[in-house]
Amino acid sequence: MKHRYALFTLALVGAVVLGGCDILLRRSPGEKVWRKHCAECHGLDGAGNTPRYMGETYADLTDDLWKAGGSDGAMEQVIVQGVFGKMPATQLDKDEMRAVISYVHELRGERGPGTSN
Repeated sequence: MKHRYALFTLALVGAVVLGGCDILLRRSPGEKVWRKHCAECHGLDGAGNTPRYMGETYADLTDDLWKAGGSDGAMEQVIVQGVFGKMPATQLDKDEMRAVISYVHELRGERGPGTSN
């Protein structure tokens, strides 16, 4: 019986940690939006090294090769409109948009965590 309880506990802790549960890991609002809408293609680190987009020049958001520019306005426009055949348009509310753009700046090393400008 002790072994069964220990295995259950280990499995539960493993699921929480490996599953990326927000209970143990504090994620900023921007990182949450990033993980939900962007990380599948751009990667968790923003470098674009994902199976689908590896080698795609503009999938890497950590470099300076940006098709539409890296200003906040340009990022918002690309997020809202998408990129034909490459990136779907994504509808975010004002707070989500501000948070994810700030998070992109964090990934690029331009801002510290949780800063907005």
